Amino acid sequence: MPPGPGNSSVLDELSDAVFAQLPRSDQRIKGAQYVRGLIAVEGRKSVRNIASQVGGPELAQSLHHFIASSTWDWQPVSRALQRYADNELRFAAWVVRALPIPRKGRQAIGVWGVAPDVTVPVQWKLLPSREQAAACIVSATLGFDQSTIGPRPVVLDIPGVDLRPVFDRYMRAGAPLLSAVPPISPVTDEGSGRMFPAARLLQLNRMLRRPVEWTDPATGIMHRSLVAGVRVQWAGHSLLLLGLWDGAQPQPVQCWLTNLTATPLGVVLRLAKCTERVQQDLVSSASHVGTLDYEGRSSDGWHRHMTLAAAAHVAQVVAAARARVRPWSQCMASMERMDRSGAKVRNRTAR
Repeated sequence: MPPGPGNSSVLDELSDAVFAQLPRSDQRIKGAQYVRGLIAVEGRKSVRNIASQVGGPELAQSLHHFIASSTWDWQPVSRALQRYADNELRFAAWVVRALPIPRKGRQAIGVWGVAPDVTVPVQWKLLPSREQAAACIVSATLGFDQSTIGPRPVVLDIPGVDLRPVFDRYMRAGAPLLSAVPPISPVTDEGSGRMFPAARLLQLNRMLRRPVEWTDPATGIMHRSLVAGVRVQWAGHSLLLLGLWDGAQPQPVQCWLTNLTATPLGVVLRLAKCTERVQQDLVSSASHVGTLDYEGRSSDGWHRHMTLAAAAHVAQVVAAARARVRPWSQCMASMERMDRSGAKVRNRTAR
């Protein structure tokens, strides 16, 4: 996809939609500059490198202040980004996936929108203590879906977190939820009332297996795998336990719990596999938008940087979608050349 006016128009549209939440015109300008710099800079997305692309080295100090110690709230910007991306890409589901933060020694979660052929992050959050993680996950997902056609399923892949409070909240809200669970998770078989590890119960019910098709997100190759579903009681709720087998192994290699008990197993499995699409897109995009390049120590600064990195990711995917370029990884190089000459952000971002 050659760089051109159409690519810049996406950045201008996104900036108008997302940075309208910022109270001051100078903040709106710097937000647009930062996103443009994240796209244009080759290599590490440091504030110095970003400044050199969008205004010169003298801009570095003010951009650093804008990210690390300014007063603007990243959460309304994140919500506006979610609305913009959803309007453009029409998400079918949300994926919440864990991300270790090496510099902070902490774990974060990313909320990703899943659309045909693409996934994009719309929100990042640092997880607090393990005891508070469930509340953070619920606040990051439940209730932020503004779809007029009903809530879209949320798919979780967050190892090491107690998900019982999450399922409690989703069940009370009547919202669809699907989560990966360890094979040793204890569940109660609704038929017998006996408790088993999840993988063991599925093994005992392997006669229920049937083939379903799904597409490998890394290769695009269609696979056919054996899956089975068993109704279980877990955390006081009636759920479906889904298992996926690999070859002739007696026990399933992956297990999930979901409240989508009336949904065909093939649909549930394809939803579960969305987490692999997200992981593929995260690996291919992280260096292009600076996901892991935040240099500061403050949590607010990290959230601001990650929100703008998500905006850069969304801008590139929307521009590629309009140009009908697929897949995401093949459109990166051309998008990175966009405005590398250091073009200034249009004055209309100051409105």
